[in-house]
Amino acid sequence: ARTIERLAGHWRNLLRAIASQGVDQPVADLPLLGDEEQRLILGRWSRTEGVYPGEHCVHVLIEAQAQRTPEAIALVFGDQTLTYRELDGQANRLAHQLRAMGVGP
Repeated sequence: ARTIERLAGHWRNLLRAIASQGVDQPVADLPLLGDEEQRLILGRWSRTEGVYPGEHCVHVLIEAQAQRTPEAIALVFGDQTLTYRELDGQANRLAHQLRAMGVGP
């Protein structure tokens, strides 16, 4: 019953948005979630705070992770993925190219 009520609320939100924004709006751009549900999902459930070891730069942490789990997925963008090994390799190539161009700290 709770799931049906939640889905009905999503349907009402969608219909309200269509009524107020017009039928030419792409459905993907219309809201399904109410304010409270959006705050819950984006606020409470999406918390990813963590302790960042401030004594190391991010490139050092990525290198260390690449040594521990080289084949683990580090980045996802659309249907493209990079492993930690690939990310570290691309970062090193970029760093060498920048240094060759005279870029420094």
